[in-house]
Amino acid sequence: MEGPLGKLYSLPIAILLAVGALLSAFLFYSMMKYAETGNIIMVILLAIAISIVALVIGQAIKLQKFRDL
Repeated sequence: MEGPLGKLYSLPIAILLAVGALLSAFLFYSMMKYAETGNIIMVILLAIAISIVALVIGQAIKLQKFRDL
């Protein structure tokens, strides 16, 4: 797979899940900090970022599973 996510798609699934969980946890923590200060724009942007991370990790796992077939 070529492109900017090519290396990400070739990582083992366990590492992908660990990186995704850590990145999502950091983004969620940041979202809660902005929610405490009342910055709704950053809360919405961070929620979108969390969903993008989940979609990319899910896509990478799906491509690896299809490649194994």
